[in-house]
Amino acid sequence: MSIESTLRKEGIEVIKQLDTFQVNSIAQKITNKLCSAFPEQNLSRTDLFASISRLPMFLAKMSDPLCGAKYFYKNSSIYYNIDYSLSNVEDFALHECIHFLQEVKDYKGNLIRLGLYDFANNHGLAINEAAVQYMTMEALEKPIYDVKYYQLNLSTNSPECYPLECSIIRQMAYFTGTYPLYYSTLNGNDIFKNTFITITNEKVYNQIEKNLDSMLDLEEKLHMYVEMLKLDDENASHIRKINDLINYTKEKISNLFLASQNTIISNCFSKQLETIRNLDEISQFKNSLYEFQHYIATNDSYSYYNDFYRNMMESLEKKSIWIKEHGAFDFEKVLTSDITIYTKAKGAFALMKRILTRLGLLKQKEF
Repeated sequence: MSIESTLRKEGIEVIKQLDTFQVNSIAQKITNKLCSAFPEQNLSRTDLFASISRLPMFLAKMSDPLCGAKYFYKNSSIYYNIDYSLSNVEDFALHECIHFLQEVKDYKGNLIRLGLYDFANNHGLAINEAAVQYMTMEALEKPIYDVKYYQLNLSTNSPECYPLECSIIRQMAYFTGTYPLYYSTLNGNDIFKNTFITITNEKVYNQIEKNLDSMLDLEEKLHMYVEMLKLDDENASHIRKINDLINYTKEKISNLFLASQNTIISNCFSKQLETIRNLDEISQFKNSLYEFQHYIATNDSYSYYNDFYRNMMESLEKKSIWIKEHGAFDFEKVLTSDITIYTKAKGAFALMKRILTRLGLLKQKEF
């Protein structure tokens, strides 16, 4: 299939290619935004501008009126919706330029990875889209908005594009910090993933990744159902069925979001609790747990965070009493003690094995 045919299938009809001056102007705006927003990533202005300015860019008609721009990896080009003004191009081009920058290809030129998205094995699409959009909103210096989707009240810096997914990414970055998130998003590696796994475990990361992919699939279905509803204004029975599908899909999305959120809360804070050594760290933990309420989504029936908070406070109180009575935990000392005990036990076991063997009560291949 030709590029033109593939583009038409994607709902993109090319109108004209942007000239060098227009491309350079866009590249300069994007470069300035990214370098100013993420100085810790040590992005080279010269290299960044050179890369973006070499991208073929086109004006096009888009079948999706909400789509301002789209990066097409098959020919490494960006297409801008002709219905949008190029004067504010960075508002909708940043996301697509980050997609271009995060490409990882094999020696044959085949795309194998896109930031957090394992393209070759097709998993992590949603978490990567969320990370790219979260970075885009940070670069545009957008504030945190309080919004409501699918009966969920949540905080997100991207109220119009991937709001729920960006909220989950924000929760994960609360524990990892933004540096590994942005680094992996730009460079296509597992630094962010491994950092989060260190805080929780691999099963937790994989489950959140899977949940977000499922949410994205359901959101696409929801969009399709809404469009179907617009076209059907006569058949009452059919309209009722579509509405039922819409409500059912919204509920599934909401449940997946809350399941992901609860998994983050439970695993991240429980792991942190295990590492607390002294009263200062207890105080810091309390503040961290309390502040996390500003990152979560809630609805009328949601109680998980409050229940978890109370249980944590009880555990912290017990740990505080123990520290006041016995002093701060010394994990290095405890570890050394455990190793000593293990070594002694292993030595005693070996001695017992030799004695039993010599007495003929144990065959050499046993144990």
